Amino acid sequence: MLSPGLLITRPQPEADRLTQRLSSHAIPCWTLPALEIESVTPTVDSLEWARLAQYWIFISANAVREGWPHLSSLVTPLPHLVAVGTATAQRLASVSGLSILHPCDGSDSEALLRLPEFQQIDGQRITIIRGENGREHLHQILSARGARVTYVECYRRLCPKQLGPDYDEALRNKAWINIQSRETILNLWSLSSEDQRQTLRSLHFVVSHPNIATTLQQLGLVNITILPPGDDALVNHMAQQTRVLSHV
Repeated sequence: MLSPGLLITRPQPEADRLTQRLSSHAIPCWTLPALEIESVTPTVDSLEWARLAQYWIFISANAVREGWPHLSSLVTPLPHLVAVGTATAQRLASVSGLSILHPCDGSDSEALLRLPEFQQIDGQRITIIRGENGREHLHQILSARGARVTYVECYRRLCPKQLGPDYDEALRNKAWINIQSRETILNLWSLSSEDQRQTLRSLHFVVSHPNIATTLQQLGLVNITILPPGDDALVNHMAQQTRVLSHV
């Protein structure tokens, strides 16, 4: 199946960065942030705990962008810096200039928990940098292994109030749709009209995790490509599709 372009649904700063990369390959793009990020000031207590922690675990690129300004000057030297996935690790390395511990076989909590560094952690202090009301699995397992775990919550995820004009244009052009989280597709689905939902059922989705694909399938959206996590895989895949299309 050939792609006539990509609808990018991630929050605006990340969407703009991906659009620039895809445009350099002459890949048509439309931007529809189906998830908005609002900054939150971390509590004084959470930052004090982070100052004493041995590990800082950043859940996402949003956690790096929103959390790093609050954390970077807390303590010298810095604790071990950890990222859940490759893309987050790259962003964290770029702002910190340091080596980042991250899993290479996945981009979720389960992959991070397989790292050797988190097998024997009894008594270790760990701070997880994330958005409000995130998944609890990482905290629960690290605590069960004996770590002392707290959060620095530095943003909240919001559903946009409406869909922009790019959405209908992308649907008319039968664009592929990139979905980065379950919350994103649920927001997009809830804001779409019944006619737009019917169009979505005929379109192709590009995702980076099987759990997202499962959510799509539950909504009746079954044309799905699962790629490795990170923008490199997405850009390379779309560029390949564009080259194929140009020879048809």
